[in-house]
Amino acid sequence: MKEIVVVVRGRDNYLRWTLVQWFYEVRDIVEGEYGVRLRLRVVDSDEEIPVIVHGGRVAFEGLPGEEGYFIEILKRIVEEELCSA
Repeated sequence: MKEIVVVVRGRDNYLRWTLVQWFYEVRDIVEGEYGVRLRLRVVDSDEEIPVIVHGGRVAFEGLPGEEGYFIEILKRIVEEELCSA
C-alpha cells in the first residue's frame, strides 16, 4: 500500500490544531477511496496560519472553510501523487 505524507506547518495554535483534528477525522475516507495510507507530519514554524505541504510545495494555506473542502484538498494531493508514480 502506497504511503503519502502530508505536512501541516505553522504555529501551535487553534487553527493548526483544528486542521490536525480534521485530518484524523477524514483520512479514512480518502484512504478507502484510493487504497493508500495517509500519514501526517506536523512541523512547528513561525507562520500564523497553517500551511498544508506535500512534495515540497504548498498545497493550501490557511484553514479550509469546512471538512469537506479539506477532503478535496487531500484527494488532490493523492491524485497528484498517484499520477506522478
